[in-house]
Amino acid sequence: MDSLSNIDDTRVIPKIARYCAFQERCRLDVLQKLIEWKVPADQAIRIMSYLEENNFLNEARFARSFARGKFRSNKWGRIRIQYELKIRKVQGVFIREAMQEISQEDYRQTLRELILKKQQEIKAGKNLNIREKIINFVSGKGFESDLAAEVLKELKI
Repeated sequence: MDSLSNIDDTRVIPKIARYCAFQERCRLDVLQKLIEWKVPADQAIRIMSYLEENNFLNEARFARSFARGKFRSNKWGRIRIQYELKIRKVQGVFIREAMQEISQEDYRQTLRELILKKQQEIKAGKNLNIREKIINFVSGKGFESDLAAEVLKELKI
């Protein structure tokens, strides 16, 4: 019998539960950790079910926490957050719910702050299109370029 199939649930479950309790995790993160620990697939599926049943692993909660955190800490826009959640194989319904965590007012205010900060960083020079540079910057952070153009117009930049 393969030694990998003898991995004991009673050793793995407390360890993976601590991993999940430390910080919100998505299913993909947990699965990758179990694979790293060489847990056999059938056992990993059982463990994942246990974690979900006991609320150590909750994809909806992860998506909401991820969206709030990346928006507040990293100043990411909705496009970037949605992209990152899709990479982590989070279901679309949870991604849509997570986007509700970001109020439109906070979103626009953060975009305004990023635009004003970027405007101060850009050195005026020949043939420099400040608006274009700002839109490229905030688009790279995941904000919608049409919304950025609208805010630029409001700010008269």
